[in-house]
Amino acid sequence: MSSRLRDVLAVTVGLYLVAVGALISLHTTGARHIGVPGLVEGAGGLFLIALGVLAMLAAWRARRFARQLSRAFGHVHSAETWRLEEGVIRTAIGDIHLDLRRATLPEGETEATLLCWVGTIQIQAPAHVGLDIEAQTFIGTVDVLGVREEGLIRDINVRTEGYEQATHRLRLRLSTVIGEVLVVRSER
Repeated sequence: MSSRLRDVLAVTVGLYLVAVGALISLHTTGARHIGVPGLVEGAGGLFLIALGVLAMLAAWRARRFARQLSRAFGHVHSAETWRLEEGVIRTAIGDIHLDLRRATLPEGETEATLLCWVGTIQIQAPAHVGLDIEAQTFIGTVDVLGVREEGLIRDINVRTEGYEQATHRLRLRLSTVIGEVLVVRSER
């Protein structure tokens, strides 16, 4: 599947989710008393709208990068030794686990985006690498270098001390709809 088709598919799915969510939400706003079932339907509709908007935003954001690693279902794990390059790594349902301690990192700044609809994004970074991280989840937990938030619509921005002076700098954008984002630094 070409990258253009993937982008169009993500936008199309996003538009369908927004449309179905809007129909469900409109259905619940009828001239009847809104009880618990109406609130649940309305929340379901709003949730589908949010998923649709996130799908379209993810497709727009992913277009900025030339290199992409995608999986619809399943886990993405780093190899024993590997090279981190700018790009997008994404999975719809599954986990993304990257051990940057075993990666060959280019000098200067490298930007990578990791997207996961349902699952966990886990990053292990070496202590000598400068990190600029924007991590977010719609429903779940975000824990970046000890800064932790749980619940709905969590968003954390963390930049390590001495980022600009570091030889290897990583600008990471981590996003999950339902799940957990965890970034830790190790001493090795």
